[in-house]
Amino acid sequence: MAIVLISPVLDLPQIYTKPSGTDILRALDLLTIKPRSFATTPHEPAKRRSVQSAGISRYLTSIISSPLSWLDSDELREAVWDAAGARLSERSGRAAMRAMTRIFSIPSSTGEEFTLTLHEPSITADNLGMKTWVSSYLLSRRLHSILDATPQLIPSESTAPKNNRTLRALELGSGTGLVGMSFAALHGKTASIHLTDLPEIVPNLAHNVALNVELLTRTAATVTTGILDWSFTPDKPPTHEEQYDLILAADSLYSPNHPKWLTNAIDQWLSRGLDARVIVEMPLRDAYLPQIEEFRQRMANLGLAVVEEGEEVGYDDWETADGGAVEVRCWWAIWGWSEKL
Repeated sequence: MAIVLISPVLDLPQIYTKPSGTDILRALDLLTIKPRSFATTPHEPAKRRSVQSAGISRYLTSIISSPLSWLDSDELREAVWDAAGARLSERSGRAAMRAMTRIFSIPSSTGEEFTLTLHEPSITADNLGMKTWVSSYLLSRRLHSILDATPQLIPSESTAPKNNRTLRALELGSGTGLVGMSFAALHGKTASIHLTDLPEIVPNLAHNVALNVELLTRTAATVTTGILDWSFTPDKPPTHEEQYDLILAADSLYSPNHPKWLTNAIDQWLSRGLDARVIVEMPLRDAYLPQIEEFRQRMANLGLAVVEEGEEVGYDDWETADGGAVEVRCWWAIWGWSEKL
């Protein structure tokens, strides 16, 4: 539920009146700003604010600069300063927000929605993979319809091979794990998935898998995590048994090297089987359009062809200068080996 602050900042407990620590913390909780919720419409802010941000910033600064000498303990004073600092950071933009836990709902073809809990550390320039991106959100919500349209890829329990072999899936650049765990929850024991990323990303990725252990256990999903550096070519290529029937990737192109590295990883790890597929979703940001074009060309050079593709629009949790939603147009595609289509 959105919180509407109708009263001016002066109606909040003022430091000169020496309010209790409880009253200050309650007011600071009301001022919490969460990131904008991902959505397919631009009108879903986490909170509505009717108090001018300049007034709130001055209010928060007055708390941080006060010695709070009338409060009963150092612990209470630290809690108030910490909360006020967090509220001030939130007003510096999405990138300044502290670590948070977020909830995502993932639809299924049965009408049931699965709930995933993801931890996102505070964002720095070198850990952008620890943030959930809108293309991952859109792909996770599209997965049930994509995979239902390719029933030969994900066998049902009644049509599974007699050797009980489950489909093996690999996610490249898993980040917070939203896409990979959505796949796992949707397909339970008929498939397993290995979530991968760089060494600095994998600990938080593994933490998120642990956060969702109840859901993954209930759906009988098999999820593992590990390091996979696309720029590294192993001396010994993966065997047929080590390759994967399905590869997933979302928002994976944000460096000039990524098209080459990503397609090299796909070439190494994708099975040459009849029904092998790659499913990707990428934001169509102007700066990275050449990389998407290069990726498409490199995929074709590998012998992979688009089975189905489309575009959709989502709204990221960043905000424009005036507090509006940031519209992101995304491209999704399913690829298969051209000579087997």
